[in-house]
Amino acid sequence: MQKKIILSLAVLAIVTTLHALSLLSEGDISLQLKAMHILSDKTNKFAPEEGSGYLGKVKYVSPKVLDGLKVGAGVYINGNTGFTDFNNNKNDAIGMFTDIKGKDKVLLGEVYLEYKSNKLHAKAGRQILNTPLTTISWSLMPNFYEAAILESDIAKNFLLKLVHITRMSYGSRSATDFGLIGEKTATAGLARPTLQQSTTGIKQATFLDVGQAAVGTHTKGITAVNVTYNGVKNLTLSLWDYYAYDIANMIYTDANYKIAIKKDINLFLSAQYLSQNELGDNLAGNLNYNMWGAKAKVANKQWSAYIGYNKSNDEDIGGKFINPWGGDPAYTSSLFSRNVYRQDVSAYKIGGDYSIIKGLKLIVSYAHYSKSKTIGWGTLRGVKDATETDIILAYKPTKQWMFKIFNTTRTSEYDGVATGVNVEKKMNHVRVVASYSFVN
Repeated sequence: MQKKIILSLAVLAIVTTLHALSLLSEGDISLQLKAMHILSDKTNKFAPEEGSGYLGKVKYVSPKVLDGLKVGAGVYINGNTGFTDFNNNKNDAIGMFTDIKGKDKVLLGEVYLEYKSNKLHAKAGRQILNTPLTTISWSLMPNFYEAAILESDIAKNFLLKLVHITRMSYGSRSATDFGLIGEKTATAGLARPTLQQSTTGIKQATFLDVGQAAVGTHTKGITAVNVTYNGVKNLTLSLWDYYAYDIANMIYTDANYKIAIKKDINLFLSAQYLSQNELGDNLAGNLNYNMWGAKAKVANKQWSAYIGYNKSNDEDIGGKFINPWGGDPAYTSSLFSRNVYRQDVSAYKIGGDYSIIKGLKLIVSYAHYSKSKTIGWGTLRGVKDATETDIILAYKPTKQWMFKIFNTTRTSEYDGVATGVNVEKKMNHVRVVASYSFVN
């Protein structure tokens, strides 16, 4: 407890100092404090029954200098709140932490130069990278990337983006991505175990070569090209090509169209396609994957409802899919399920949200995944369809504060096929989250 008090005082001192500096320099300082606590789950060795983690973030962005140039830096700290008991048999909540046994870990996750003008946007350095195959759900410490981005209008209604990624740092949820969500299939955002899961695993909150992170071998990184077209009213078309040297070429494309039904009600129609094939030295083995999807959503200011569908190819044609660098564009992904990245899966998801009163929102969804042909947990074959239901109650009383409580009930496609204490793979998970954010 004394350690936590000292840590809190240190964070407060840093925030106060940076806030004072920002007032003097006219830069922007942002702060986030977030805590997450598991209340309960099923006793079945599959999902964590307890665990409590936190994130602290302090970020500074300088004012513009030299006609559009900015400097940004963000420091992140993650660890156990002090309420996690690592000495019992009920805790596997390693997805909350970036170090073994929830030890506090500090990371300079963001430090970059950024330039913006009317025609050009460039950014280089450590950053959170928002592209379809590098954006993934995260709860506390996020994934970070060392990358260079160049973005410009190449013609009327056409936007070109070039990205090169050399290294990345895995966040707190990466262990969950590999184990609980990915079920050791290498399809859910991490292709190798973390150091918390294996003595030869990947160290989190440490910048690693993207080739070493994926397959344990140094490569030249990932080069991505994106073209976006918005020349038709309410229509956006986007095409991405990710070239991971000597590992895989990945193509992702989507289309989004908005239709006004009534004055305050809109219909949103979306379609997507993703493929992956090996290339060069073929360091990840035989890769042959494609997935397509469609989604329809109706929404106004108070409520929304949607249905999404995805289908992945049959592995009988050969090959597999790996997802080692984060990324989850599929319409049917849930809080703890991303099964459509496995082979031969048909998936659908229905859901919506409703604003009960100002600041209070109910969010619900149900997802269904047909059993795949992908081997999970090292040796297991799916024997049943997988399902997940998520219910979230979110309360935002002010601009700074956010509170959430959510319940997930889930059944794995590998439920019932292991032995002993590992035979049941089901969840009935209840968790609470509180966060405070400040921007001067």
